Amino acid sequence: MHDEPELKSHRRHGVETTVVAVQNVRFGDGSYPVIAGPAVVEGEAELEEVARLVHRGGASVLRAGTFRAENSPYGFKGLGGEGLRLLQTAGLEVGLPTMTEVLEPGHAEVIAEHVDILEIGAENMQNFVLLQAAAQTQRPVVLQRGPSATIDEWLMAAEYILAEDNHDVVLCERGSRTFDPRTTDTIDISAVPVVQRISHLPVLINPAGGVGGADIATPLALAGRTVGADGLILNVHAVPGDAMTGGNHHLAPTDFLTLMESLGIPLLRDEIDRIDREIIKLLRSRLMKSVEIGRIKAGRGLEIFSPDREAELLNEARDDAKTLGVDPDYVEQIFQTILDHSKAAQRKAVEG
Repeated sequence: MHDEPELKSHRRHGVETTVVAVQNVRFGDGSYPVIAGPAVVEGEAELEEVARLVHRGGASVLRAGTFRAENSPYGFKGLGGEGLRLLQTAGLEVGLPTMTEVLEPGHAEVIAEHVDILEIGAENMQNFVLLQAAAQTQRPVVLQRGPSATIDEWLMAAEYILAEDNHDVVLCERGSRTFDPRTTDTIDISAVPVVQRISHLPVLINPAGGVGGADIATPLALAGRTVGADGLILNVHAVPGDAMTGGNHHLAPTDFLTLMESLGIPLLRDEIDRIDREIIKLLRSRLMKSVEIGRIKAGRGLEIFSPDREAELLNEARDDAKTLGVDPDYVEQIFQTILDHSKAAQRKAVEG
């Protein structure tokens, strides 16, 4: 009898929630990043307008469909490669990372060249060839739960990504199909804490499956945060009634901004900005003191640079990071940059 293999998606002893980093966005660190944008890229002007809106409202990631699969063969299929280019450009202009859905294995590489996060839609949750292709790009992957999938089937689908040595997997609860047409896909809020208990992967919610627009999306978004979800996906359109697809799943600008205020996202962004300014002030203070020390050493005929002292500082930084629950490699990389810049400034001050 063979032992069951250890499943990489399941929580193991001593393993906290995996933090998936995308630029300055973190999924799984206790924050509540919001991914927002139109269901599909319709054109340059429309996308730029929504990109500015979601950035102003405090969203962390810009999302839009580029290649689309519709229930009807006559539905809008997206702009494909042109949509990718427009999404990439819009994200760069507002300073947000981007996400779009991958429909075919052959699209994975080219999509990964243009966006920061790949999304696997609910209908493709068990398209295992697609999962492997997306994983092999080594981009973070958001895996939507299938409309009829159990939690175990959802986690097993995630295994296909993890098995390709891609550990940046984020799960997303987006609703299960029921018999009631008034809700279409019923969001399983209870799935969030259940999955978090048995898996180390971050879990988002996407209320777009629940028909009804803002009056449904808003309470579901708030409920998701209440139960501890690791983030939120929202469909946002400048004029939902004019959307080429998914019209009643979109939030209008005022509804989106109101929801973000309810979530406290703008307040958190303001707090982050304040912290960033404090970091810059501290960096300036540290640099000035470092240059002063360099001048004193040079005046006394001492060696300015001390490899042993530098190694000691890096080790202390790593130890502090571990104590505070921060990735020590991430902290060491930052401190190494600080030290390198300090040495350059000391050299310039002494020689100049």
